[in-house]
Amino acid sequence: MIVWRKSSYSGSNTECCEVAALPTEVRVRDSKCPQRAVLRFSLPIWQVAVAYFAWGESAGGSHEQL
Repeated sequence: MIVWRKSSYSGSNTECCEVAALPTEVRVRDSKCPQRAVLRFSLPIWQVAVAYFAWGESAGGSHEQL
C-alpha cells in the first residue's frame, strides 16, 4: 500500500501536491485530482530536485539565476 503525504503547510486547502516515498522512487500527484497522472522520480533525481528548490528558497526564492 502506498502512503501519500501532504504538506502540513497546505492546511485544509485541497490545492496541493502529495508525495509518496517508496524504496526505489518518489511519487508526486495532485491532491485535488489523485486519480490523474503521477510523476515518478528515482531517488537520486528527487534528491537533486529537493536540493535545487531548497537552494532557490535560501537564495531569495528565485531560480532564474541558474
